Amino acid sequence: MDFAFKSNFKAFDRIILAITFLFFPLGLVMALIRVFSTHFHRSRKGRNHRLLGWCLIYTYFICMFLIYLTYDGFGQEEIAEFLGIGLVWGMLMLIPAAIFFALAGVADRKFNKLLGQYYQLVMKNGINEIDHIAYETRQSPYPVMRDLEFMVNERMLPFGRIENGILLLEPEGFHEQYEANKDYEENDEDEYDDDDEYDEDEYDDEDEDDEDEYDDEDYDDEEDEDTDTKPKGPRMIECPGCGARVVVVPHERKECEYCGNEISA
Repeated sequence: MDFAFKSNFKAFDRIILAITFLFFPLGLVMALIRVFSTHFHRSRKGRNHRLLGWCLIYTYFICMFLIYLTYDGFGQEEIAEFLGIGLVWGMLMLIPAAIFFALAGVADRKFNKLLGQYYQLVMKNGINEIDHIAYETRQSPYPVMRDLEFMVNERMLPFGRIENGILLLEPEGFHEQYEANKDYEENDEDEYDDDDEYDEDEYDDEDEDDEDEYDDEDYDDEEDEDTDTKPKGPRMIECPGCGARVVVVPHERKECEYCGNEISA
């Protein structure tokens, strides 16, 4: 697989170029430090070569400008001398700059080819042991680990990590599926909240209706039933035989003390 990889300048690289142009030769020193500290990464070799190439070009023009300022006049002899100096400085700086640009292209092409080999071994052949990958690509294990970490960080491989010399990758589409599920759950929560609000109002209305029905009908019926079934207190009843008044408890029979008739309430 061809990733068409090409190393590009970062923000710090552009700052170095600006310093090279404005504060010569501080920028050139910073560029050398950056190259020596990062050149062991294959992904940065092309960028480092380009950085050095541009620094040499900027240095050439700055040096020529400073030499120009040393001339009081600029006659035919001074022009010839200036062109001669420019030719010498061009051979010392512009030719190496062109070489660095050529090396940058070579480094990017080699790394791009290596990325394709890594992808083939990992994704197509299912090889995840670092030593095995290093053997197949004829590389050392440590550079291979750095290259694979770069591919994971740049999304050239699925999300994963390296543990105990083994590249552990999540299934393809795992991260996208996770994000999709997360969005789906958030949408469901929003819909659920809306439904809850709707149901809440409906439930409140239903509760009010139920309470009204309960108050108006059910409660009245219960009161009627309670009054019907509730035992009544003692009553004063006139005896049909002698006319005497007798106190009788409901649902009980009592004999009249005067005439002997049974009386019930």
